[in-house]
Amino acid sequence: MIYKNSMKKLFLLFLLLPLGVFAQVEQVYEVMHDVGVEEVSSEEALKRSIPAHFKNGKPHYFSRNNLAGYILNDSILIPLQYEQLAFKYSDFMICREPRKLFGAINKKGETVVPFEYNTLSQNAAGIVLGWKKGAGYGLMTPTGKTLVPFEFKSGFFNQDSVVVLYGPGKQLIVKALDSENLKVLMEGNFEEISIEATGRRPIFAVKQQGRWGIMDYQKRQLVPCEYDKIHKVVEQHVVAVKNGKMGIVDWNGKPEVPFEYEMIGERLRNGLFSFGVGISAGRYRWGLVDSMGHIVLPGEYDQVEQFYSCELMKVKKDGKCGILDPRGKLRAPLQFHDIMAWKHFLTTEKTDKSGKPQSFRDEVYGIYFVHKYLEDGKIGLWKIDQGEIIKPAYDYFNIYHPEDCIEVSLNDKKALFNGKGKQLSGFEYGALNISAQHPAFVTAYANDKRTLLNARTGKQIQPEYYDEWISHYSDGMNGYFLTKIGNSTALHAPDGRRLTPHKYWAGMAPCGNLPEVEARLPKGRKLVACAIHKGDAGLRFYALDDTGAEYEYDKK
Repeated sequence: MIYKNSMKKLFLLFLLLPLGVFAQVEQVYEVMHDVGVEEVSSEEALKRSIPAHFKNGKPHYFSRNNLAGYILNDSILIPLQYEQLAFKYSDFMICREPRKLFGAINKKGETVVPFEYNTLSQNAAGIVLGWKKGAGYGLMTPTGKTLVPFEFKSGFFNQDSVVVLYGPGKQLIVKALDSENLKVLMEGNFEEISIEATGRRPIFAVKQQGRWGIMDYQKRQLVPCEYDKIHKVVEQHVVAVKNGKMGIVDWNGKPEVPFEYEMIGERLRNGLFSFGVGISAGRYRWGLVDSMGHIVLPGEYDQVEQFYSCELMKVKKDGKCGILDPRGKLRAPLQFHDIMAWKHFLTTEKTDKSGKPQSFRDEVYGIYFVHKYLEDGKIGLWKIDQGEIIKPAYDYFNIYHPEDCIEVSLNDKKALFNGKGKQLSGFEYGALNISAQHPAFVTAYANDKRTLLNARTGKQIQPEYYDEWISHYSDGMNGYFLTKIGNSTALHAPDGRRLTPHKYWAGMAPCGNLPEVEARLPKGRKLVACAIHKGDAGLRFYALDDTGAEYEYDKK
């Protein structure tokens, strides 16, 4: 009987169990849906994304998701709906909605220029230049009032608030006096007008009766219209085409280079022009001609290129390079796979504001050239008027002074060579350095330590390494300087010899007036520095003479 009752209870429990489970799930579901979810509008989300530094009481350009507008603290002044928008908040802001035309709005977001322009821009005087497809370029005020009809093929803002509008048979050049008034500089009816050769300057190329010349904004004919094409204007030189050949005339149309070349290239910094002689379609052999028409270099080279920051040039023929001077003389034969001008330093004396002379190192080019014989080979050093001083077997060069020392790199190690290319040290240093104030010494670094090398011999001044070389006071100390190991310094003579142990604390400085010490100096000696020794008994002060001898004194 007891068993039966137990079984009934168990059976009822199993029947009720699913109901309990479902009731529990349903309860959780209800609880989850009872939790409130905050709904945030897109405008509210935008306001929350505004950085705190923008909330300073001033209007700010603000963009999000590639759309821009303007905000003020937590307020939206101009909705973020423009793909392009002026960065300056004003009553005339050029803008464009995504994939639409240009127009302009004011500070309230109201349209002041309708959105019907393919391009729209404003100059400093306030004049607005626009272009409508199917109409042309024209000018208007910031309020949308037309000043010049939109009927020109092209237009641009030039310098000094000048606007150039032009097309076939009709040209207009005006100067903007303010945002609503123009002054006409020139009206023309040339067949064509072009700024391609002249750039945005107060001159332009004009075409009359099928021929080209140069004119200025005052409609003065600078170069007569008698050329097939104005190719380019370089300073006071006009490169033009006449009867199918290129030449150069000056501003008065006077011939400088005869019209007998198939191609004239850029004017080099040394004043020469490169010219090309055609050898096949699009291929030329190059030479050089001066502005008087004299041939400096025959047109038989594959390449003529001026080196960086010097008048010499690299010429190339049949895959070999050499060095050419402005007179057309080869200063290095055509034998290199490549060659380039390499900088060196020249120490010069200059006077500072106080009238005290100072030494400075200036970068100079034109004496040394890095060269290589093979395409992927190492580099060497060529010295003008001397030839190859270092064969192409190294990775890099630093030339500290053209007559003294050269740092040469090989596999991340440095060695010292002299100005004639002789190796002075082994490749055992991580870096080398030389100071313009102390050209007699080279600081050599190895394993985070430094030693001093003689700049002329490459030998260590002393066979030891230091944590630091301090030369701040060397002028006041008549060339004597310090080295440091740990927290202790030592005194060195101007020739680099260490005169004292590394035992002084905090450094050294030139001595002031110490008559009590000077009275104790042996004859012929002089004080060069004052130092401090720090021990258990406290600080002790010493004056050091030019031999390193010390003289204790009381610091008052």
